[in-house]
Amino acid sequence: MTSTEGVSGQAWSGRGFAYLMTGIAIGCIVVGGIFGSIFSPDFISTGGSADIGYTHQHVPVAAFSGWIWNLIAIAMVLSAAMRGIRAKIADRAAWTLLGLGAGGIWLAVMFVSIFAPVMVSGTAPWLNWTPLGEIFSVIAGIILTWILCHFVKTDLFQPAEALPRAETNTWPEFAADDEGVKLRQLAQLRDTGVITEADFKAKKDELLSRM
Repeated sequence: MTSTEGVSGQAWSGRGFAYLMTGIAIGCIVVGGIFGSIFSPDFISTGGSADIGYTHQHVPVAAFSGWIWNLIAIAMVLSAAMRGIRAKIADRAAWTLLGLGAGGIWLAVMFVSIFAPVMVSGTAPWLNWTPLGEIFSVIAGIILTWILCHFVKTDLFQPAEALPRAETNTWPEFAADDEGVKLRQLAQLRDTGVITEADFKAKKDELLSRM
């Protein structure tokens, strides 16, 4: 069950930790996006000819499109965090999973994008360098972030269940004042399974003490 702190109307003591973990997740995504866009290898294609010489055209894929994936990841984290904040979830394990989980995913995406080998295709001198590690790591990051946020939202950030209603008195109000009538009614309740034998004996002793 999801742990919550108190009931509606009481101060929620886990707000600061929730904000901290959300900030860590978003900060890691932003840092990963910035460093990934700067240091990730470009897509390189070869142009020109033997007469005029060959040139390499660099296309910084991470710088052009990387921020889009970072914004999508931030949106997913914020959606999950808002669910937890509205539900006043105080379970630190749940917030830690969201903050460190999402942050770790995108730091890993950054390292893979920067250090993964580049695929070289074509025939010299017409060579192309394609950063497949960068492309697949970002796709994997989006998928893993969605799985993490979906799990946290549906399993850990559910609103607290309504407090159980006060247990009502299972003993019926007897209209008759005669203790014998009450005993017969109690016996009927016992025979029909409404009350247990122990309950019957306890109530019978109470009625007999009044006679």
